Amino acid sequence: MTRLITKKNEMSAKKVVVCPRVQKRKLDREKDKAYMCSVYLSSNTVFQVKSYDDVSVDIKNRTCTCRKWDLTGIPCHHVCAVAEFMKRNAEDFVDRSYTKEMYLKSYEHTIPPLPSAKHWPCVELPLNPSPIKIGPGRPKKNRKKDPHETKKPGKLSRHGLLMTCKNYNENGHNKSSCSKIAP
Repeated sequence: MTRLITKKNEMSAKKVVVCPRVQKRKLDREKDKAYMCSVYLSSNTVFQVKSYDDVSVDIKNRTCTCRKWDLTGIPCHHVCAVAEFMKRNAEDFVDRSYTKEMYLKSYEHTIPPLPSAKHWPCVELPLNPSPIKIGPGRPKKNRKKDPHETKKPGKLSRHGLLMTCKNYNENGHNKSSCSKIAP
């Protein structure tokens, strides 16, 4: 309840266009990378930007070939370079959802305070908990073991192993149950 008001008052006091966290962590980094870009005018709204690769930026449709601006709404370094070329602020190209206005709008609703238990309305209905179901018989102490699990801890079972006769190297039986006479 108090956090909502604190956040709203903090942002109201700031004279910014874009939320500070977006400005610091994302937009300022992209502005720093923009100096490596060369901008070439194609039309009034479409630009070719050369950095490591060639991309096209459309200011009117708010798209960039790298798709970073399309996906996040925060201008990539290509768009920041175009903004510098057009002598405009990169903050003008940030999506509306990251602006101070939208931030304040999200914090405009408040949570009403709760009165103490002394002021709660009295309820005359009986509050009966559901009955506890106890199964018949004595409760088990140990878990149910798998049929192929060994009784002794630390010892592996031989379940799933293929037996081989030592006398004839045949599968399916062992030396003690071998029906053939050993040589």
